[in-house]
Amino acid sequence: MKPRAEQCKEEGNRCMKEEKYTEAVIHYSEAVKHDPNSAVLHSNRSLAFLRLDQLYLAMEDAQQAIKLEPNWPKGFYRKGEIEFKAGHYQQALVSYKKAMIRDPNDSGILSAISKTNKEMSKDKKDATRTPIIYTLIGLIVGVVIVLADQFLTKKPAIQYLVLQVLLVAGCGGIGFIVAKIKRYITVSQRESLLEEPLDLLKEMGEHGEEPKKQMSQNSNSHTHHSQAAGRQRMRKGKS
Repeated sequence: MKPRAEQCKEEGNRCMKEEKYTEAVIHYSEAVKHDPNSAVLHSNRSLAFLRLDQLYLAMEDAQQAIKLEPNWPKGFYRKGEIEFKAGHYQQALVSYKKAMIRDPNDSGILSAISKTNKEMSKDKKDATRTPIIYTLIGLIVGVVIVLADQFLTKKPAIQYLVLQVLLVAGCGGIGFIVAKIKRYITVSQRESLLEEPLDLLKEMGEHGEEPKKQMSQNSNSHTHHSQAAGRQRMRKGKS
């Protein structure tokens, strides 16, 4: 590693120990400028981005580290950490196993695999159990509504058994739907964590071009009409 890059890396490492992650990113980025082909620098900056919850940027650096050093286990380990943080447990497990193939004796990798398996199992149980729980809650709410209508009102609004059953079943169905929507939102949020963030400056620049063109066209049109009007007045004056 080049001397200046090494110096910046040490500064970044110091900031990481002090939990100054933004400063660490700055130092690592400076180091990358001096030595862009260092997998270690990309891996270190990836960790700093991970601590800042900038998962997309962290993933970019992790993938670059893998590209530069395909046989280095740390690149795959870092990628697994990011995927785990994003809730992509299956992908994280794949990355950790690739790291383990390259370093079977690393206890940290083995621990990460065990932790990921537990979280993945828990997530699957939650995905199965949550709709059942929400449905039961809905059914209970439906029963409470029916009982309250029967015993707490002078004239019950739901007198027929069929309607009572339909109400209870409907509340259960609503609970099931709410659980499915909740799961869908959770999965969507996880997917978005690793998507490229919107570049607002670029978007503003692109949208800003149209008003500029329109203003330019209006200005040219106004100038053209003014010149035409001037020529018309000159003709009238001559005549």
